[in-house]
Amino acid sequence: MSRARVSRRLLRELLEARYFYCNDVDGFVMGVEEALASSGDQPLIITLTGRWAALTAAQLTALTSGVGPDGRLAPSIPWPTTRALAALGLAEFRDQQGGTQLHDGDDGISGRRHHAFRTSLGQLVAELPENDDRA
Repeated sequence: MSRARVSRRLLRELLEARYFYCNDVDGFVMGVEEALASSGDQPLIITLTGRWAALTAAQLTALTSGVGPDGRLAPSIPWPTTRALAALGLAEFRDQQGGTQLHDGDDGISGRRHHAFRTSLGQLVAELPENDDRA
């Protein structure tokens, strides 16, 4: 996340809520005040809790309900939701052979040719209890 686009007040709230964190040059997590005082050379890293909080209700439902044992998302999930999850790295499209594809393969005529599957990151976010503060 770019610090230039976020007010100091909002950044403080995101850090305090543990949606983001910042490491120092040695790789240790900075405290909120230290992160706010830093020059911004170190990137802000979104936590699992932050990813969970950023999802819409439809996206969260898609990641948690009706997911097959192989991680396949329900075919009834609308394409805007699956594409948004894929853009966030929480889902990916696979062809019939299991190869990863960039999109669902819909050319406007044929419909979906590739199916959406939850990624390992998507599974971690889906399994996160609502009040968990894991990074």
